Amino acid sequence: MDKKISGFLKEWMIRYLKNKDIITKKIVGVEEFDDSFKIARSDKEIVFFVEPFLIDLNFFDELKKPEHRALVCFHTKKNFNVFLTKWKEFVGVGRNFAVYFVNPFSKLERVLILNPHTHALISDDDSLEQGLKTMAETVEFTTDEEVKKIISS
Repeated sequence: MDKKISGFLKEWMIRYLKNKDIITKKIVGVEEFDDSFKIARSDKEIVFFVEPFLIDLNFFDELKKPEHRALVCFHTKKNFNVFLTKWKEFVGVGRNFAVYFVNPFSKLERVLILNPHTHALISDDDSLEQGLKTMAETVEFTTDEEVKKIISS
């Protein structure tokens, strides 16, 4: 089931990125791997790591490479809380890094994109967490159980 969930999220994200690129047409290629994919654009390449549920956080070293990197996960309260708890580690990945919180089933927006390094620079520590939580409300939260149920059906 984990490969099925990861594969679903990866395929959904690739379609989302291609659809967002319809006007600018910067995407020149997509290369897929087991738990990641690379988007080649006319101006840069971005490697997207797909981690549906942020349980095992052993990917920070891989994210710190100089290339543009992104992490894709489902927009669950558990994942968002892990993100908040590990905020400093996410900020430490660097400026060429983004986290995509995705809920394909949301009736609101479906993707929340956060750039930890940038958000840390422009926010003061006192309001940062509340600001991130407010931004998170633009996409409905899903749950591990809901994701598994929808994908398995």
